[in-house]
Amino acid sequence: MKPEFTYIEQFINRIDVECPSCKAKAVVTSSPENRAETRFTCVSCGSTKNWMGKANVFQTGSSQFFSGGILMGHPIDCYFKYPLWYTTEVKGKVLFGYNKEHLTYLLNFISNKTRERQPNEHGWSNRSLESRLPKWMLSAKNREVIEKKLKELMAKGV
Repeated sequence: MKPEFTYIEQFINRIDVECPSCKAKAVVTSSPENRAETRFTCVSCGSTKNWMGKANVFQTGSSQFFSGGILMGHPIDCYFKYPLWYTTEVKGKVLFGYNKEHLTYLLNFISNKTRERQPNEHGWSNRSLESRLPKWMLSAKNREVIEKKLKELMAKGV
């Protein structure tokens, strides 16, 4: 039995982004204990910025009324809304990862042909990343191309 579920929040403490000033790889770092301490830093051009959003207000999916909190599930960082460094297209769909750990998780999950989900001691988790991946990513017919694209993203240089 699988002891723990994986949640998208586990991957948002360090997010690799494209610097809006110089287009180089930059990073958004955050503390899970206090998201109000989130900071953007680009070592290429020296840009920095502190996040002023609502520290622990999470939203997934799309919402035109959402502002100020942590928006997840899009190819932008969930704090400043900068483009993610690891983004590509697969058959007209956007494939992205917040960082190499997120890409590794996705590659391992997509590559696993059985992908069995089990409840833990608290039951099922519909918030888990496993239950929230889109159907096109879980389709066996897309497995090979998604694996290839994930490996390309992981090899993407700085």
